[in-house]
Amino acid sequence: MYRGQTTGKRPSTAMQIYQQPPRILIVHIDLPSWADICSNLCKALQNFFCLACSLMGPSRMSLFSLYMVQNQHECLLPFVQVKGNFTRLQACISELHMLQREGCFRPQRTSLQQAVEDGLQQFKQYSRHVTAGTALTCTSV
Repeated sequence: MYRGQTTGKRPSTAMQIYQQPPRILIVHIDLPSWADICSNLCKALQNFFCLACSLMGPSRMSLFSLYMVQNQHECLLPFVQVKGNFTRLQACISELHMLQREGCFRPQRTSLQQAVEDGLQQFKQYSRHVTAGTALTCTSV
């Protein structure tokens, strides 16, 4: 097959981009490393979302959720559409950055597992809510 020639079996690149799975970021806060990376992580997230929210065309990242694991897990941001939500994403990043100043506790071993399970449960609930009457284009997170 020649380069650039397509068959009817694979979706176009634009369709593949549109069907990107939702993303969950779980930040595992652990002293002393959290204090060292907090500012850089928050700045990187802010730069990334500034770009992701302002790109023209189909969304490169459909949904995003952020969990923080400290002495227990906490959902800082339930699934939200990325495109057009920079203000909400920025507020969440600011909240994450505030944790550096508030101090952190040693996370319990099961907190990370609970955060993953909670994120998966949130995705299942979101999928059921969104797919009422429509076909879900992406079934993984």
